[in-house]
Amino acid sequence: MIDILITSTDAERLAQIMRTIAGCGPYRTTRSVGTPFDLVERGDTLDAFDVLIVDARGLQEAQLPSVSELCRRCERLTCILLIPEASPEELIAAMRAGFRDVVTGPPDGRTIGEALQRAIGQRAHGSTRASRIVSFMSCKGGVGTSFIAANVAHIVSQTQDRRVLLIDLNQLYADAAFLVTAQTPPSTLPQLCAEVDRMDVALFEASVMHAAGNFDILAGAGDPIKASEMRQDRLEWVLGVAAPRYDCVILDLGQTINPLSMLALDRSDEIHIVLQASMPHLQAGRRLQEILQSLGYGPERMRLLLNRQTRHGERVREAADTVLGMKPFLVIPDDARAVAEAVNQGVPIAAAAPCSAVTRCLRTLASSVALPNATGATARGKGDSLFARMLGRQTPAKLGLM
Repeated sequence: MIDILITSTDAERLAQIMRTIAGCGPYRTTRSVGTPFDLVERGDTLDAFDVLIVDARGLQEAQLPSVSELCRRCERLTCILLIPEASPEELIAAMRAGFRDVVTGPPDGRTIGEALQRAIGQRAHGSTRASRIVSFMSCKGGVGTSFIAANVAHIVSQTQDRRVLLIDLNQLYADAAFLVTAQTPPSTLPQLCAEVDRMDVALFEASVMHAAGNFDILAGAGDPIKASEMRQDRLEWVLGVAAPRYDCVILDLGQTINPLSMLALDRSDEIHIVLQASMPHLQAGRRLQEILQSLGYGPERMRLLLNRQTRHGERVREAADTVLGMKPFLVIPDDARAVAEAVNQGVPIAAAAPCSAVTRCLRTLASSVALPNATGATARGKGDSLFARMLGRQTPAKLGLM
């Protein structure tokens, strides 16, 4: 997976380039409205990216001295310049500054795609990272989404030898961290987003909670008002910088679909829909499934989790295929005593009740998240990105969700 950072002073043109790249292949993209000089100010966080695309109306706007400084700091960064036209002398100057590729003319899918393929070829013997990003969400509250997301993240970090980050994007009282640790978060996601302009690796490391070996948590706001104040472009930068530093990123999205959660879903390899084993939850799950598909998330990326299964819920389990058109990926049994013991102590269920049926199921789920097999793995679709959907497709507000 190639992580791409794109910068331009023109927000509309930046969105167009993002849409163009979305049709070129399974790339992870992050945008930055500004100039290369602005990126220099963001310090060592650029180490998270493999490719930097600078869109400029001329060589002066490309700020070659700043590009040279970025290349000096980040030796693994491959730089591509998009420019309307350039003389031979300007091409030489751009190459000397550190650009590996210069694309002239209108930025179309073919030319940009070819430039990215050349960048991949240059990195063939490099250390390209393959971070897994998995989202957990539901259509109703109280079904155990945060509990599952937090505990799966913990189990992956402890049993699969993976460095894991849990990001709490639940905008309703975000409490995922307290389900697996008694520590107090040093910062929250909205606070970190507010500090994006001065964020470096040291600030990021100081903002995440180091809950256990290989397991970090970026806590949620705990306040719906503060959560609603997060800006989309700042969250995009945090996700773009954070994901490549971990083997696996687990996102707890709660039950809200808005531009922030869509940004997270857009980056996700898998989307786990958590439902309780009841017919009303299946019906609500069908509505959520339809909304996700209308936003461009195909069924090959979705996983259905039935939580709190009892012997009385077998009919619901059998009906899932008919109602949702998909069989449950995993059925998690109801074990109220084991879950309550873990939650009340603020410790992972694998520690509180290692032999419980819930723990066994979550270990199975953790294995599939960390090591997807040929049938479980999902390739990112080449469909429209978030920006295309926001411009041309129905938004959650139009669908009656907001």
